[in-house]
Amino acid sequence: MGWGSTGNQNIPNIYNAYTLYESRPVENHYDINGAKTSIVPGFDLVQFGNDRGKWETTTSTNVGFDASLFNNKLQFVFDWYIKKTKDMLSQIDVPYTLGQATIPYTNIGDMQNKGVDLSLNYMGRALDGKVRFTVGANFSTYRNKVLKINDDPSSIKFGFSTRLPAMSATKVGEPISSFYGYVIDGIFQTDEQAKNAPPAFGTYNRAGSFIFRDVNGDGVITSADRTFIGNPHPDFTYGLNVSVGYKNFDLTLFGQGVQGNDLFNYMRYWTDFNTFQGNRSKRMLYDSWVPGKTDALLPQLRSTDATSAQVSTYFVEKGSYFRLKNIQLSYTIPSVLQKNLGLGTSQIYVQGQNLFTITKYTGLDPEVNLRRSGENGQDTHLGVDEGAYPVSRNLIVGLRLSF
Repeated sequence: MGWGSTGNQNIPNIYNAYTLYESRPVENHYDINGAKTSIVPGFDLVQFGNDRGKWETTTSTNVGFDASLFNNKLQFVFDWYIKKTKDMLSQIDVPYTLGQATIPYTNIGDMQNKGVDLSLNYMGRALDGKVRFTVGANFSTYRNKVLKINDDPSSIKFGFSTRLPAMSATKVGEPISSFYGYVIDGIFQTDEQAKNAPPAFGTYNRAGSFIFRDVNGDGVITSADRTFIGNPHPDFTYGLNVSVGYKNFDLTLFGQGVQGNDLFNYMRYWTDFNTFQGNRSKRMLYDSWVPGKTDALLPQLRSTDATSAQVSTYFVEKGSYFRLKNIQLSYTIPSVLQKNLGLGTSQIYVQGQNLFTITKYTGLDPEVNLRRSGENGQDTHLGVDEGAYPVSRNLIVGLRLSF
């Protein structure tokens, strides 16, 4: 059992409390006398200060135990934890009328994480002791919840913006950095159906357009109809290790997976809609709506379509996957031969990395790296696939020698 409280030292600017000015020839030096032969040095604002800022504090409580059974053949580890973070530090939006300068970090609210970590390992032998093996598995799950933002339960803090408006939002009662946008309920099949639906974004609907859900029920589709449409946090993550040995041969495997998370496939903005020039997806060619195509995934192709690419459920996909991260077959050179060659323990091995991935995600790689918003590493833009290059599949043949 353990308990502890720590601060957050990942705030990069040690002068966060101070409003700073700077003299820079290009930005603020000026020939104020009109002589055209000399300039007068000036100063302008480069950082807003926050003299009310204080440490972000995380308090952790955990309960766990380790167990070894059957002469240490079976090993079990369990850990339950709860972490509460108070006075979270983040950069907030300021009015443009204040000027352009670096925004300071401000204490905006509280957050909680609850989770369980488990691991299980078993070591044994089979076939009269000729085969040795080890099987290990680990499991981890957590639940994230925002408890407070600026004392306003309806306040929403948006994440990073791309060509699209921010697709991530943080609100009290929701997991941090949840996906936020419009709900798509299909595609209008007839003009009559479209005319009887709430008008979207100040224009009339037509056959072949996305059906945006009227979330607030006011009879029109506006930005007020955006809602939470996905959760980048997984239900659980897991891993599997297997090692089998027979005589001088050893086979090891390691697989890792994630279950229950959503991903925002931002690449669809470039490949599935009429935005910028470039390559297009097969979906745009074969799955765009035409009269009579009731199973279409995309609206009718129109050069004037400026609304279909809104942040919506169309971009949100299930991100669950299992990946074989590593497999290796090795052969240990017999000890007699090692001795004759003047070697220590030496091996010949064949290794494969990232050989296959099981997933329904349509992007390049479901193992999406996080894009950090701001310099302090805050997770306000999780699970957004912006086209990061996928991991490579490798095959390695090697010789490991020791002398």
